[in-house]
Amino acid sequence: MPQKKKPKPAGKKTTAAATKPVATRKPAGKKTAGKKTAGKKPAAKKATAPGTPMPARKGDLIVIDSSKVGSPAREGEVLEVIQGAISVSYRVQWPDGHQSLIAPGLGSARVVPASARQRPAL
Repeated sequence: MPQKKKPKPAGKKTTAAATKPVATRKPAGKKTAGKKTAGKKPAAKKATAPGTPMPARKGDLIVIDSSKVGSPAREGEVLEVIQGAISVSYRVQWPDGHQSLIAPGLGSARVVPASARQRPAL
């Protein structure tokens, strides 16, 4: 006696893709160079990430490029470096004599070290 097929529920549609098993990937293992590293200490890590500019120091020249095309850049001497929890601020003295506190964004200022710049002879 032949068996009767059970009717499929009306709400669910099955496709061939839905019934295929999903392939799973194994996590990649650590690759070793084949050398034994037992007893060796890892190299010391740098305090800053590579590519991160070093903050300016007292006496350095800070140059801020203008956001307008054709306008000259502003240059000032760093008088004080203020380390904050998130960013670094600088107290800068400009050539006209006034001082300001700035916190330049990434890429908006460049620093010329005091040892590299030439000071005018008095």
